[in-house]
Amino acid sequence: MNAQLTARPAAPAALRHGRRAPRTPHPSRGRPVAAPGVSGIARRRRARRRADRLFARRLKQAGLTTEKTLADFDWAFNPKLPKATIAELATARFVATHANLLLIGPPGVGKSHIATAIAIGAIRAGRRALVRSTFDLAADFAQADATGTRRELVQQLTRVDLLVLEDFG
Repeated sequence: MNAQLTARPAAPAALRHGRRAPRTPHPSRGRPVAAPGVSGIARRRRARRRADRLFARRLKQAGLTTEKTLADFDWAFNPKLPKATIAELATARFVATHANLLLIGPPGVGKSHIATAIAIGAIRAGRRALVRSTFDLAADFAQADATGTRRELVQQLTRVDLLVLEDFG
């Protein structure tokens, strides 16, 4: 057998004499691994990506297929709408106080757009929202009754922070 293959490398002199070997500094200790500020930028990018994924997941869970915001709303169409009040509602602060909100008006004035914008505002504020039409919700309850899953449906509805019901017909 070849002696070079079976021989072990010699221990450092410090270990042979009963002393500890000097520690080499870890790359992240004492000196920067990357240029100054780069790790902070990367950390902010990762946090932004996580927040974006959470927002997209909560939009999907809310049942929202389009992202309607107040910035997209045509305020000139109906100047009588209380813009400041609606903007305050879109911050979703009323959700914490468990207050209710009812938007009423004739067809075509933007109730659904505003309700969706409020739901999106609640999601941006870290809340869970669910947007359903009353007809779909009634069908969900009928199906839950038929399949014996009414309790699960009610639990699902009570887990959200904001429940938006629209199209009362």
